[in-house]
Amino acid sequence: MGTKNSVMILADRIARNIVAEQTKARLSMSYDAAIFAAHNALGMGPGRAAVFRDEYNSAMEWLAELFVDDCDKNGDKKLVYAKAKRDEAILKIVGEENFVPFDYSYGMAYMDELKRIRLLREGKEFDKP
Repeated sequence: MGTKNSVMILADRIARNIVAEQTKARLSMSYDAAIFAAHNALGMGPGRAAVFRDEYNSAMEWLAELFVDDCDKNGDKKLVYAKAKRDEAILKIVGEENFVPFDYSYGMAYMDELKRIRLLREGKEFDKP
């Protein structure tokens, strides 16, 4: 098989940069929405905002490690263990009535060769199965 031509290499690089920028923007928007929600629903103000930020960052790190470790240590590209642990933790917090399983919230996910979570199809975010 021949090597990629320069146009394809440039197009790939541009696409990767766009995805990286969109991911950063979506994570920032998600964090902003979480701050608004915590303030509006729970009355979070400046006094608890730093604790919330630290807990948010800690939860993001825990989830990322959970998924990467499941793929690396367990060799599970379908993330069966990680999904189950996430579902178990979320269920304890939100209760059965408000629980949305991983596959409905995220979509059918798997870990690719670059350790990125990829979706096979769009999920039904916030819909009950």
